[in-house]
Amino acid sequence: MFFGSKKPLYAILVITYLIFTIFAAKNYYLGHKALAISLLLFVVLASIDTFAIGKGKALPINLNIVVSALVLSLYLSLYYLGVGIIYWIYPISIALIYLLSLRAALLFNLALFVIGCGFSISNMDAFSAFRVSLSLLITILMSSLIEIHINMLHQNLADESVRDPMTGALNRRQLSTYLDASLANKKRNHVNSAILMFDIDHFKQINDNFGHDVGDKVIKEIVAIIDQNSREVDMLFRVGGEEFILLMNDIEILDAHNFAEKLRKIIEASRIIENHPITVSVGISKPFQNLSSNTWMKNADIALYEAKTSGRNQVRIHASNDS
Repeated sequence: MFFGSKKPLYAILVITYLIFTIFAAKNYYLGHKALAISLLLFVVLASIDTFAIGKGKALPINLNIVVSALVLSLYLSLYYLGVGIIYWIYPISIALIYLLSLRAALLFNLALFVIGCGFSISNMDAFSAFRVSLSLLITILMSSLIEIHINMLHQNLADESVRDPMTGALNRRQLSTYLDASLANKKRNHVNSAILMFDIDHFKQINDNFGHDVGDKVIKEIVAIIDQNSREVDMLFRVGGEEFILLMNDIEILDAHNFAEKLRKIIEASRIIENHPITVSVGISKPFQNLSSNTWMKNADIALYEAKTSGRNQVRIHASNDS
């Protein structure tokens, strides 16, 4: 049974398989048994995978095997029926770009290109063979470029859904997932971690005195400093206008404090705005047993508040006796 948007796709596939089956039967009747068998093999393999997709299961037959049967059928069709059916190469080459990985599609299209060129050169005049070869090459290249562009758009959309567009830091929607994973790692494997909550001191004054463009520049520069000095396992999140959380996995609280002090000094020494030092306050919190991600962030926020009320440009660790 078909559901939702899958119904048109399955209908097209069923019609396609029916046409291929009729084509196989016709060629078997004409004595082209190898072609008939290869066509039926393709229909059977493709149908098995289509059924698995409909059930939401993994493909039992590798798509490369299914496509190999299709390419073999095309070769045998040209061999038995002549170069007049060479036009079938074009829709197949385009379909491969969207069915397979780009690398696999290019390899199969190279095979189709060789087959098409070989048969056209052997059975056509030079000019016709050149036109067929050139048009096929252009079809493959244009389809590949479109697929690359589509993949880039998908990647950009994926990045935008998880990252802050201005800074490239992960957005707040992703934070709870990673905090929960760190807490679970603490509970199962006793691996310590820490969150560092950064806030840019007197950021409103920066915006008021220098404008929002300069304020944005300050935010981006501080994110760049944190990124350049963090480890690969650390994850930076933008959780507010000028507020960030750095999740540091597999680290002791004192090491996290030393790292935060290093960052604080680097930011203070930077010259993001000439003759106007930029500083940050940092609150640090560690995980402990039965801690929720919300409480973990709240503890870091408490420590950050202590740093700001104590004069800013400081690092504070949330006091907790839990282990």
